[in-house]
Amino acid sequence: MTIQEPGWLPGQQETDAGELSPIGFLCDGILSAVRQLPSSPEEATVEIGTRISSILSLFSETEGEVQSAKRRISALKSDLRRVTEQLAVLRQEHFGQSSEKDLGDPAEDDLGLALDDDLDDEPKEKPKGKRSRKVPKDIKVITVDHFPDDMSCGTCGHDLKTIKREERAGSFRIVPEHVVLVKDVYHTCACNHGICKENKPVAAKSKNYIMKGRSLEPGFAAEVACQKFFEHIPPYRLERRFRNANINLARQTIDKVVAHLAKHLVPVQDELHAHVLAGHTAQMDETPVKVQAPGKGKCDTGYFWVINRDERDWNSEARPAVVYRYAHSRAGAVAEELLSGASLRFLQTDGYSGYNCLFKDSRENDGLMPVRCNAHARRKFFEAHLATKSKLAAKVVQMYRKMYAVEKAAKGLPPEAREQLRLEKTLPILTELKAILTKHQEDATGKLKTAINYTLNAFDGLPRFVFDGRLEIDNNAVERCIRGIALTKKNSLFAGNHEAAEVWATYYSLIESARLNKVNPRSYLNWVVQEIERNRGELDYGQLMPWHCPVGRIDD
Repeated sequence: MTIQEPGWLPGQQETDAGELSPIGFLCDGILSAVRQLPSSPEEATVEIGTRISSILSLFSETEGEVQSAKRRISALKSDLRRVTEQLAVLRQEHFGQSSEKDLGDPAEDDLGLALDDDLDDEPKEKPKGKRSRKVPKDIKVITVDHFPDDMSCGTCGHDLKTIKREERAGSFRIVPEHVVLVKDVYHTCACNHGICKENKPVAAKSKNYIMKGRSLEPGFAAEVACQKFFEHIPPYRLERRFRNANINLARQTIDKVVAHLAKHLVPVQDELHAHVLAGHTAQMDETPVKVQAPGKGKCDTGYFWVINRDERDWNSEARPAVVYRYAHSRAGAVAEELLSGASLRFLQTDGYSGYNCLFKDSRENDGLMPVRCNAHARRKFFEAHLATKSKLAAKVVQMYRKMYAVEKAAKGLPPEAREQLRLEKTLPILTELKAILTKHQEDATGKLKTAINYTLNAFDGLPRFVFDGRLEIDNNAVERCIRGIALTKKNSLFAGNHEAAEVWATYYSLIESARLNKVNPRSYLNWVVQEIERNRGELDYGQLMPWHCPVGRIDD
C-alpha cells in the first residue's frame, strides 16, 4: 500500500472555506509526527493512516447527524414559538379582555418613538349607575290598589278613608304567549225578493294574497321569521314551544311558510341593494355558512356576501342600509356580479385577495378605489403583542389609539371638517408608523413580522380615509352586521339547503337595515308584510324602506 503524502487523508473533512476542520488538523498532525520518527516502520505508518481515515469517516458521519439534528431542533423551536404565540392569542380571546385599548404605554426610548400628547387624554365614559326604567307608551297598565289589612278605626269603629295616594314604579309582569285559531266562515248571499230571483247568489271570496291557500297567516310567518333571524331561535325550539302549547306544528311547516313569505320580500331586498350601490362609498365583507347537502353525508360551504352603506358619522340625514346575498363561492367574480352597475367611488374591504379584481381598470365600474381596514392591521399588532410581548407591537397599538381618538372627535362633523382634522392629526401618525415599520421589517420575526408585512402591503389603501371625510377608518360597521348571522349559524348549525340560505339573506337584509335605522325589526317586518298584503303586491317597493316605516321607532 502506498503511503499518501502528509496533509491528505481519506474522508478528511474541510470547512466551507476549503480549510481543514479542527479534527482534520489534529489527525494530520498525528500522522506527520509518526512519519518523522526515524525508527517508525512503513507498515505501522500505513496502519496508523488507515485507522485515522476510519476515525475521520466515522466523525464525518456523526457530524452529518449532528447537523441534521440541529436543523431539526431549529425547526422544532420555530414550531414551538408559533404554537406558543397562537396559544397566547387563544387564551386572550377566551379568557382576556376583548378591548385592544388596554395596553400600557411601553418605554419609547428603545424604539425612538415620540408622538404628540394632545390626543392622549381621551374623554372618559360616564360611570355606569342605576338608570331610569323606560316604559313603553303603548304598554297596558294594570293598577292595583293596596289598602291596610284593617280598614276600621280602632277607637270608633268607622271605616277608614284614603288621605294620601302614593304611586310607585311598579313591576313588569310577563304574560306567556298564546296562539289564537281564526276560523274563516265564507257566506253565500242572495236576494229573496220575488223580482230578484233571477239574480245569481253572491259568494264571499278569500282576500288572502301572500298566504293564499295556506292555513297560516302572513303575520304568523313574519313572527316566526323574527324569532329565527332576530331572536336566533332555531325551528326545533319553536316546534317545542308550540308543542308545549298543545299545538301540533312541525318544523318543516314552519320552514316552508317562512320561505314562502321570503319570496314576497325579495323586491324589498332588491331595493335595498340598489340603494347601497347608489352611494359614494360602501363596505363589503363575506362570511361562510354550512349548507346541508343531501346524499353527500356532509355539508357544503356557502358564503354570505354583505354590502353596507352607512353615512351616519358625517350625514345627519343618512339612510343606512345593508344587503346580504348568498353565493356558492367566495371567488372575486361573485363580488364583481354583486357590484355590477354600482356608482360607488370607494369600496372598503379587508385584506382578502378576492377583492383585487374589483379595482382593475378593465372593469365596467372604472375608477373604483380600494380602502383598507385599519382595524385589521391594529388587530394583528395586538395579537403580536399578546404572543411576543413586543414593545414595537404595543407602541403601534398606542399609535392606533391616537388615530381612533381623532375619529372620535371627528364623529358628526361635516366631511370637510373631518378631512381637515385628519390631515392635521392622523396623517403625521401614519407617516411615522410607516417609517417605523419599514425600519423594523427585516429584523422582526413571528407574528410581529406577519403584522408588519400585512400593514406595509396594505399601506396604499390604509391612509386613504384621511383624504376624504366621507370615508371611515375601518370597516367595523359591516362586520357588526355579520353578528346576527353568526348567532343564527351557531344555533342552527347549518342552513337546510342553498335555497334556505338565500332565505336567510333576504330576511337579514330587512332586519339589519331596520336596526341601522333604529326601527324595531319586528315592527318593520310586520309593516312591510301588511303593506304587501293590503296592496296585493301592486306597490312601489321603494316606499317600503326602513326610513319610511311609521311604527317601531327606537329612541336613543
